[in-house]
Amino acid sequence: MSDIYALIGSRIREERTLRGQSIEKLAEAAEMASSFLGSVERGERKLSVLTLDKISRVLNTQTSDLMTLQGKRPMEAWERRSISLIKSLPDSSKEPMFKILYCLAKNLRLAKQ
Repeated sequence: MSDIYALIGSRIREERTLRGQSIEKLAEAAEMASSFLGSVERGERKLSVLTLDKISRVLNTQTSDLMTLQGKRPMEAWERRSISLIKSLPDSSKEPMFKILYCLAKNLRLAKQ
């Protein structure tokens, strides 16, 4: 199997476990067999772009995030969790949450000085 499929599979597993989701729950939500998803995560099976898109939607992440190639710094777990949390909010809450985070970061920088 091509390295890209192993990379995608490992990224799917990483994002799934980061969210505390079982393979069965992800497979059910993405409307696929858990055995197929397990094979994908191990890099043993190929998946279509449509399947990759379905998985990324269930994981609330960008399809491109599941295809991170060498040379690009992968996001830290706390970065992915933060983004996932903000993405899960209703649209009306995203801007206020950003303002809160901005003020918090600004105050933390001032406290360090």
